Amino acid sequence: MTKSNNGRPGSEDDPVLSGDTRWRQITQRLYEPDRDGDLTTAIVFVIAEAEDVSPSEVKSPPLYEAVDVAGIEDAFFGFNGGAVSRQGTGTTEFRYTEYLVKVRSDGWIQVYEPTETELS
Repeated sequence: MTKSNNGRPGSEDDPVLSGDTRWRQITQRLYEPDRDGDLTTAIVFVIAEAEDVSPSEVKSPPLYEAVDVAGIEDAFFGFNGGAVSRQGTGTTEFRYTEYLVKVRSDGWIQVYEPTETELS
């Protein structure tokens, strides 16, 4: 969990979802299914880090109302004969409260916050 790049996904990947909102990465975590268990837990931990709270405080709204984590987990990190294997390649993004959360098929979970809004 770091805010620096060091060869990992970083500011060059910062998304711009629309013309009026810019996002700044505030934290990231590498998800390893064999080590970390389920993806939901890993996402909750990285959101908690972004909010500077305990993971048990990340409750509202429930994560399942924002995204189908099981679908992401199956697509990117499915099981193959009982062993975890990388299934798909890509990235998915979703909003959770004021944050943008990006889950990459290489295991990186990144959290962004809005930095500026330009008036049209």
